[in-house]
Amino acid sequence: MRVTKRTDIALRVLMYCAIKRGERITKSSIAQVCNVSEHHLGQIVNQLAQLGYLRTQRGRKGGLALALAEEDITVGAVFRSFESKVPIVECHDMVTNTCPLATACRLRTALDSAEEEFYKSLDDVNLASLVGGNTGLSRIFSAS
Repeated sequence: MRVTKRTDIALRVLMYCAIKRGERITKSSIAQVCNVSEHHLGQIVNQLAQLGYLRTQRGRKGGLALALAEEDITVGAVFRSFESKVPIVECHDMVTNTCPLATACRLRTALDSAEEEFYKSLDDVNLASLVGGNTGLSRIFSAS
């Protein structure tokens, strides 16, 4: 399974906001330290806010902040929010599927099971466990 860039960036944003909790956080500061375009980041920040992970405030004193406690944000939930629309293989997308084996292929069931186990294992990882005591991450994010 390959994680999309959007999911990767979403997790970077959440980790940054957790490390910088209590500080004024801007999209430009995240874009710089996470090496992503501010335009692309803006779309992801909007999605994270719509999903309830971030609070955003416009204006001169605006910025972003986590809307939930780090313990309440699981990597599995974030992955499901961002990856659920991306089929793991072609036959999982019945609209664009061109695989002639789809109706009889037993691999599809095995892949469904593997994908669910993947997400389940990420349900045990929360944002707090990613950032808590992570001095290396704190140093990287201090560069902004």
